[in-house]
Amino acid sequence: MRAFALLSLLWGQAPEILRFIPGRYRLGETHQIDLYNPTSQPIRIGGWLLVTRDYSVKLPIGLTLFPQQRLRIGKYHGDLRLDGHPDFLIRFPDETQPGAYAALIDEQGRLRRGLYMAPLPQVLFLPDSGINITRDGKKIPFYLPSETAPVWEYVPWEPDPITGVVKINNQWRYTVADPQREGQLYAPVRFPLLVAAYENGAVHLSWEVEGREKCNTYQIERMDDRSPWQIIARIPCPVPQPGRQRMEYYDPTVREGMQYRYRLVYDAPPSLRIESATVEVQCTQARPPIQVTVEPGYLRLWAAQSQPIKVRLLDRYFTERLRIYDGWVNGGVENVFVWDTSRVKDASWVVVWTTGRRYWLSVPAR
Repeated sequence: MRAFALLSLLWGQAPEILRFIPGRYRLGETHQIDLYNPTSQPIRIGGWLLVTRDYSVKLPIGLTLFPQQRLRIGKYHGDLRLDGHPDFLIRFPDETQPGAYAALIDEQGRLRRGLYMAPLPQVLFLPDSGINITRDGKKIPFYLPSETAPVWEYVPWEPDPITGVVKINNQWRYTVADPQREGQLYAPVRFPLLVAAYENGAVHLSWEVEGREKCNTYQIERMDDRSPWQIIARIPCPVPQPGRQRMEYYDPTVREGMQYRYRLVYDAPPSLRIESATVEVQCTQARPPIQVTVEPGYLRLWAAQSQPIKVRLLDRYFTERLRIYDGWVNGGVENVFVWDTSRVKDASWVVVWTTGRRYWLSVPAR
């Protein structure tokens, strides 16, 4: 009895069809099917047939979906690329039969999972059959039962302009062929802006976030030349409300001289993920635009850019005692100014005027 129950459990295991973008396989590149293993056990689907109106394909021998693993099948892109696959066969379906479907058939010819995108107005799914021919010439016949078979899932579908469907939170939703656009359609948060700057040994991140639906958290991810993307912080989702919220975060774990990339990510496996634009930051302390050092009798000034300046010497009562300089200084080089300390004995302050600000420096005692 236990053996029968275990056999029934194992037979019942089949991956979910998570996303189906039928497209027109022979005419475009958008075709995509995502399979997903929601169970805690691996599911072996090697040798199974994947059948649509446009083609049939025998999945590679030994193919296994591990727990929570997703397999993307596409024409030119994905984990399994159909173009050039040896056990792939184009079909020429009856064009009078509308709608689109994806079906998984095991090695015993049993329909294990099926998704039927039923056109509007509702059109019944008629039984279908065909033969897959593998690269070694083996013929594998298959049969697809009508819509009365309980294994079928139904989604009402209007092909134009809808591209396909995706299952989010156990609900089928219409989607597009671009995953980033899909995330922007259905993710509960949006990230319009992300800015990064290196300041005082830490990277300062600032961004805007828009809450559209209730959710728990999103995350900040970082990568560099030595390590892949890693989560460095989890941020609570904002309360849904009109407008955007401004957020900040300091990352003090960076190293001087390194270059880092940052992004914001909302991830709700297995089907929903949205990423912000990536920003790069070089952790090199920027040199101040003006650097001044003062000793009794001389002053050293470095400017990042050539510019007009004024340099004045004041006493402790802030009375001007000497006009040291009034004119242009060269950028990128050190400029040195001197004065006779025997003539100006009570110098207490040096003031440097630039076009942007004023710098006050005290004169050390001799």
